[in-house]
Amino acid sequence: MNRRDLLVIGAMALSGVLMALVFAPFEMTDAAWCALVPLLIASAYIRPNLAWRAGWFAGVLFWLITMYWLTRVTYFGWMLLCLYCALYFIPVVLVSSWWFRTYGVGRFLMNAAYMVVITATWVAFEYFRMTLFTGFPWNPLGAGLHANIAFLQHASWGGVYVLSGLLVWTNAAIALTILRYMKHHAKLGRKPHPELMMGMAMVVVAFVTGGRMARDVEIVGREMRIALVQTSIPQDQKWTFDTVDLIYERLRDLTAGAVTWTSPDLVVWPETAVPDDVRLSETSYDLVDALSRLGSPILVGSMDAAARPNQKPLYYNCSFLFDTNGVIIGAYEKRHLVLFGEYIPFHEHIRLITARTPIMESFSPGSTSTVFRLPGKNIPFSSLICFEDTLPYLARASVRNGARLLINQTNDAWFDPSAASRQHMVLSVIRTAENRVPMVRSANTGYTCSIDARGQVREILLDADGRHDGPGFRLVTVQVPPDHMPLTFYTRYGDVLAWACLPIGLLFWLAAIRANRTTRQSMVSTH
Repeated sequence: MNRRDLLVIGAMALSGVLMALVFAPFEMTDAAWCALVPLLIASAYIRPNLAWRAGWFAGVLFWLITMYWLTRVTYFGWMLLCLYCALYFIPVVLVSSWWFRTYGVGRFLMNAAYMVVITATWVAFEYFRMTLFTGFPWNPLGAGLHANIAFLQHASWGGVYVLSGLLVWTNAAIALTILRYMKHHAKLGRKPHPELMMGMAMVVVAFVTGGRMARDVEIVGREMRIALVQTSIPQDQKWTFDTVDLIYERLRDLTAGAVTWTSPDLVVWPETAVPDDVRLSETSYDLVDALSRLGSPILVGSMDAAARPNQKPLYYNCSFLFDTNGVIIGAYEKRHLVLFGEYIPFHEHIRLITARTPIMESFSPGSTSTVFRLPGKNIPFSSLICFEDTLPYLARASVRNGARLLINQTNDAWFDPSAASRQHMVLSVIRTAENRVPMVRSANTGYTCSIDARGQVREILLDADGRHDGPGFRLVTVQVPPDHMPLTFYTRYGDVLAWACLPIGLLFWLAAIRANRTTRQSMVSTH
């Protein structure tokens, strides 16, 4: 490996680190505007046979840093997942390297075309990562814009992919400008830089139009007062016999305090808040029955079991809505299960995999979203359990079915204390902006909070020391849009932007692969 190759690898590493700085725990979000610049510049100097390895290296470094919290559960799974997710960096580097070898950087029209192609390639393969093999939608590049309300509003028509596309477009503009100086400095002089102006123009337009969209979002609606309960039971104690009494005690004390002091319209418990199946457990059911009769309905996170004749029962991760008479008036079964966390593929036939996972039995997925109606208020809402709020299509389906409030019941104690819960909350922010409906989150540990319809975090449960992972409750006031509110373009049509990018990204990726193969064959024949 020569000196140039080492510089290329160093540039790839720099991009991997800069991208990691965008996300929690660092959240240096401004780095998103230039994080890909070293990678794109380096791709212009890289040898074809090194391109895929360099791109994969940048991706591996990014994922190892941002997903380090997974080591709290499994080092092997952390490594395997990071190596897999890094594969989606390779097409961008291959396409960029091939393009620069073929067209250079001296012609404006070809540079403009490059900006379109590389943006489409990134979006296409980010979409693949978020959907293929049940999808892994964690930390899309566009999530780096979650704190900027103006830019965030564009998610309402293009999802998180339009935010990722804006960042890649800008990175490409900066990279092209630098490359033109590096390759044609003597010829450029003080000439204008149209690529940079195109990049900056897109940023300005997106900011101005997004600011107008944010002002137009109706955040005054039907008022709903919700008490969000956070039990803060460590994961290694959650399912042990010794902590059952502690779980019941916290649920009882926190809920009774919330209802007595604040009289909320709804109390929300976290995912699997009770230590067994609330429908089948006399102890758990009696607890919920007694607490609901204090005057507020309760949305309970619980496991559930459905008996089958002569077969094992089916297990579900559920939400149950109890009215103030202790009666279950609605239920939702989680639709998207966590691989190796809630189900094991072929678990009956591959005992070795089963032995290395933290679950004894696989759950079964639900088939549809449930739209709950709050008694008296008649406000429609849906639950998204655990990581379901990271999946755009599940939130879309709930809103299309009539929900005007989303409730995330989760348990981030598997990974807390770590950056996982913060990264998770950021994806909830994206979902609210995509659909322009508010969301509240109740976590066992994590971020228990409310987010308005523009994607702005309003209220977070914090203790006296400013920590977000302790036990407590928080009363939040949510403005719920009317049932007849107009659906956003993204809610109605989904990932049309990503689908439009797919043929462009795939076409140029295949062209780059073919060109690299031809180059290698010619090098072999020469030697």
